[in-house]
Amino acid sequence: MSGEISKDEALTDTKKDVTLDVMMHKGILIAKCEIDEIQKFEMRDDDVWVCTFPRSGTTLTQEIVYLVMTLDFEKANSVQLDDRFPIIDVKNDKFPYYRGVKHVEEMQSPRMVKAHAHFDFLPEQLQNGKGRIIYLARNPKDVITSYFHLLQWLNELRDYNDTWPKFFNSFVEGKALHCPWPRHVLKYWERRNDSNVLFLKYENLIKDLPNGVRTIAKFLGKEILDENVARICDHCSVQNMKTNENVNLSYWREFKNVNDEAGGGFINKGKSGVWKHILTPEESEKIDVLLKEVQEAGLTFDT
Repeated sequence: MSGEISKDEALTDTKKDVTLDVMMHKGILIAKCEIDEIQKFEMRDDDVWVCTFPRSGTTLTQEIVYLVMTLDFEKANSVQLDDRFPIIDVKNDKFPYYRGVKHVEEMQSPRMVKAHAHFDFLPEQLQNGKGRIIYLARNPKDVITSYFHLLQWLNELRDYNDTWPKFFNSFVEGKALHCPWPRHVLKYWERRNDSNVLFLKYENLIKDLPNGVRTIAKFLGKEILDENVARICDHCSVQNMKTNENVNLSYWREFKNVNDEAGGGFINKGKSGVWKHILTPEESEKIDVLLKEVQEAGLTFDT
């Protein structure tokens, strides 16, 4: 009958309305979260935090850390990573695993936590050396292209950044979510020699994954057999990660529309240099300005 919609159509319309809320904190756009509670968060000595700017190898590193810490492949293949290794700096009841600070407080040790927070938005105790931080940095030319495709896939682009030119400009100008990118990276780079900080580059990690697993294990004080290194590397291969429904964010389809017609998903090619086939020479030069800012502090990336 004209004017009526089916149950499925109504559900689709409802799912379209599910989006992440954002907020400004000290001039930086971040996901809505309990930022004051995060900064006062009571750390434990064996807490492990994986911190990144989005699209810098977060999921890969989380899965490596989880398996180095537990060697529990059965759980890794049956329980969502967002449940095993929750993000703390997103609080949104519309999403099943974005449960905020209280949930992390109540987790059993060793707690493994994800954050996209700038260094000075982390718990004060963590900043002062209690707990461990593993930080991943990635060439911003790959970050920006991957970031846009992710937000397209998730239907999370807003009016102010819903086209590539608008998104690109917001990133370069330091106005996109979690930007400015140089500030984010440099705050952790400055602390790279702290005993509780491991600063890694995504490009190095994927170039030699077994070495990356051993480096992470050593930092976490874990002895690891070669056979387990090989098993972790196989589990964390790009192909396995793309098809593993416990890490590829496919569960979002249960409550939110995603756009499979977009140029990418949650896990894509898993390699560096993809930007060379996407960015124009003019766009590449604009991001070179951001790269120069971190190069002046001694941080360089393979291009």
